[in-house]
Amino acid sequence: MRSLVVSALLAVLVPGAASAQEKEKAPAKPRPVKSVPSLPRAPKLDGNLKDFPATLSVKPPASMDASASFTARAGWRKDTLFVGVEATDDQLQAGDLLTLTVFFPDAGATATGHVFRFAFDGKRASPPDSGTSRFAQQLVDVGVQRKDNALSLEVAIPARALPRFPAEEPLTFDLCLTYEDVDAAGSTPPAVSNCKHGGMVGEALRLPDDFRKGLKLKPPKGVVGLEGQPDGWLGYGILHYPDWVEADERLTPELLEVLVAPNTVDAASVGVNVPKTLSLPNGKTLLVVLSGESPYTANGTCDGDKELRLGLYLVKGKTAQRVLEWPAATCALGRATSVVLDEEGALSIGYSNGPTINFAWSGDHFERTELGKR
Repeated sequence: MRSLVVSALLAVLVPGAASAQEKEKAPAKPRPVKSVPSLPRAPKLDGNLKDFPATLSVKPPASMDASASFTARAGWRKDTLFVGVEATDDQLQAGDLLTLTVFFPDAGATATGHVFRFAFDGKRASPPDSGTSRFAQQLVDVGVQRKDNALSLEVAIPARALPRFPAEEPLTFDLCLTYEDVDAAGSTPPAVSNCKHGGMVGEALRLPDDFRKGLKLKPPKGVVGLEGQPDGWLGYGILHYPDWVEADERLTPELLEVLVAPNTVDAASVGVNVPKTLSLPNGKTLLVVLSGESPYTANGTCDGDKELRLGLYLVKGKTAQRVLEWPAATCALGRATSVVLDEEGALSIGYSNGPTINFAWSGDHFERTELGKR
């Protein structure tokens, strides 16, 4: 009833509110998409775009106020996305920047984009708040040519340098290019971009499924997004915690920690009793990863915004699948004082504040059970 009253009030007080609500109920129209073409050969990264076919071009909307402009090309070959850019500027200076952002909106709710920056002298560091890893920045290669007021760039972005991309959904992405022109002191012409509000003006782009197939990754069902790492690949589900891992070499407890929790926590230093490994009844090994931040401070207080997380991974050679993720320390539960897995596959986690949480092995993951709860 309350929602009906609110809707009626909006219809009276806000002109067009009712029609806006009707539009919201209508199914969204599919976003127009352009396919990124395959290149017959990888362009030579020398800034000369003669070997870069202009089969797909990206341009910013026309602007009367801008003092710079650009045209970009995109293509792919094997496991690399190539972008060629030709920019013109009335005064090409060291402070002028070309920012390239790649984002896959269907890679999961917690996925973000990667931001790369370039100037006439090559790569520049990505903004610290962009979330773009140093590893990804180092993988990207660029060739630059400068002539008078013209700047040409050829950028190669390997798959591992891409932001998280869909594991099964189409590889639709936004390729945003923004040229920031810095002229005389005190003069800042408007930036020139082919994107608005983080998305491309007009059609988005799409890499073919063959691009993903060429990586030869086989994540299990439930993995929504894939993301490259220096030592392998991570697969994510809905939440911001790795569900699946494929390493470049056989997984060890140390390598797993590096991949899924670079800032892993030492159990003894935070006062929790968590083992490094557990054994299932069938003899298979579970590796244990502790991550997050302890809520307990040195003076004995507890910060409710912090917690430690316990991740259990079933390892098979170079791959690992997460079978449980659960708190290891919170203000409500206290610290984990025991983690016990018996010969029948029953797992129990006891906490310093009293509760014991129990789980049963279901064949490929743990499920919480009320058995033995207190």
